[in-house]
Amino acid sequence: MDGMELLKNDHKRILEIINELINEFTGKVKHTNEESVRQRPRMFGKLRETLIQHLEVEERTLFPNLEGFVDTRILVDECYRERKRIDEILKRIEKLPEETQLDCRDDLLAELELRVQTYLVREEDWLFPKAKLLLGDAKLEEIFSRTILSPLDPIQPKRST
Repeated sequence: MDGMELLKNDHKRILEIINELINEFTGKVKHTNEESVRQRPRMFGKLRETLIQHLEVEERTLFPNLEGFVDTRILVDECYRERKRIDEILKRIEKLPEETQLDCRDDLLAELELRVQTYLVREEDWLFPKAKLLLGDAKLEEIFSRTILSPLDPIQPKRST
């Protein structure tokens, strides 16, 4: 499986986790027992870790290789801006006390879902096809194989040259 397919699989996993959280927090799945309340921060932590790690992998691998092309520079810049918005929403959700009204959390989760979907569509529909065109399969394979085995493997520190 190539690097971009791994990134697309991550996209699906990220959206699945967001949907689990939305169902948990909005009451679509009624969980009021103590164990379910304890699971919420873990679920959010899983989402945050998965999302941040995925974004960092893209920023280390794909984006630097596409910033130099006129065709992709604007898309990469938009991805960076959208990533900043996603980070801000994650921080706002983290700061909410558990006893905060669910409406506030619902709104933030809905906003996060929208931002993530926008980000993923921009990548899968626009950036990835242009990357394949501009860089080619061989270069993309080289980029991903020397940098990562899987987009969600632990991030390795950059080597200093």
